[in-house]
Amino acid sequence: MDRELVSRSPANPNDEIGRFAVADAAAIDAAVAHARAAFPRWRDAGLAARSGVLQRFATLARERSEALAVLIAREVGKAIWDARAEAALLAAKVDVTLGEGLRFVADFEAGAGARATFHPRGVLAVLAPFNFPAHLANGHIVPALATGNCVVLKPSELAPGVGAWLASLWREAGLPDGVLELVQGDAGVGRTLALHRDVDGVLFTGSWSAGRSLAEATLDQPGKLLALEMGGKNAMIVCDDADLDLTLAEAALSICATTGQRCSSLSRIFVAERLVDEVTERLARVLAGVRIGAPLAPDTFMGPLASCAAHARLGRYRALAAEAGGTRIPICEQELPPPFAAPGLALFPDASQSHRYHRDEIFGPEAGVYPVVDLEHAIAQANDCDFGLAASVMTRERSRYEHCVGRVRTGILNWNRGTIGASGRLPFGGSGRSGNHRPAGILAAVYCSVPQSHLEYAGGFDPATLPPGMPQP
Repeated sequence: MDRELVSRSPANPNDEIGRFAVADAAAIDAAVAHARAAFPRWRDAGLAARSGVLQRFATLARERSEALAVLIAREVGKAIWDARAEAALLAAKVDVTLGEGLRFVADFEAGAGARATFHPRGVLAVLAPFNFPAHLANGHIVPALATGNCVVLKPSELAPGVGAWLASLWREAGLPDGVLELVQGDAGVGRTLALHRDVDGVLFTGSWSAGRSLAEATLDQPGKLLALEMGGKNAMIVCDDADLDLTLAEAALSICATTGQRCSSLSRIFVAERLVDEVTERLARVLAGVRIGAPLAPDTFMGPLASCAAHARLGRYRALAAEAGGTRIPICEQELPPPFAAPGLALFPDASQSHRYHRDEIFGPEAGVYPVVDLEHAIAQANDCDFGLAASVMTRERSRYEHCVGRVRTGILNWNRGTIGASGRLPFGGSGRSGNHRPAGILAAVYCSVPQSHLEYAGGFDPATLPPGMPQP
């Protein structure tokens, strides 16, 4: 390992988080081998012993929550209120997994002499993202460990400090050697780890393009689990009876939280024609008032994007709005230094979703507003999308929302809540380019386990059970 990864805060390049050795092929081999060697002991330890370690981790996570929040804010630029909310999710994930989550992989009887049992897969690679560097990594680690797997964690190269912090806390909680290994590096390191022949599953959170590349690369390893959570192009349907104060608040939150760097961030708003001008004008005023600043400042709502590369990408997509037929709505007159960026809004004359501006995940605080003639039109245009993660329906009439249930093709459909609203006690994930296996939320233990079916008989030989033509032994 002769390369070094230097982590610096996107809000202040002089704030160095740390320096981390980049794993080469030999280091990856060693990490996987250590996890493989530790697997039988951890698998056979039993749920009670594993739960004890997880509960100690949860206790430590609660005690160190503020320290983690500050680290997240520094390393990826997340506003401190947002970072605190993320840090609080670590212990909550343990509670949900050991409580409700394991019931989905509980052994069950299926009649006389028939039952099913559930078992760990083995060694799982967790490829974590930068936007929720602690929570989304932990969202895979906790169910994987609870069900008896060992884990090799590769944090985002934009958040190596958070990854190292997590690994250290697990060790402090008493996790045996080898059960959680850590490798640092870029996408190439993640790919090498994912393709390793002794890795039984890959739990990935990231972009569609990266997930697609992993899927292609593992085609000759069909037995390897590839659980993908790859983002969204999320929609809000605003009916003509919507509570506009609620709508504007939920829309602005869903556009701007985490600086638009959530897989569930709002980017498409389909508005009943008679409300388009009012919604656009009022939403622009709300977005103009969003407080942008240093992540650790208590009055900051939105920090910087995670990198200057992300800022440049956002700028390129914003320039495409006019090409797609839209008009940019003025939000912020002040030029912000990269990677800080103001929220963006573009108004379109129709709801066509043909241009890449409408179809690509931008991953920044940017949304388009589109007029629709009625609810069926809104549903059709919301479904004209390559992703299928989250959508919201804003209406005072529950019947209109219920009409959308099952017709809007997303894994999450909220009523009078923004697209970023989600519960850890529900499934989380989507269809199309949003991924597979619902690789988060309450069902996480399912993809970390494999079932084994059993037909069992404790009696002796009965010749009457033989079919015609079969001789007795």
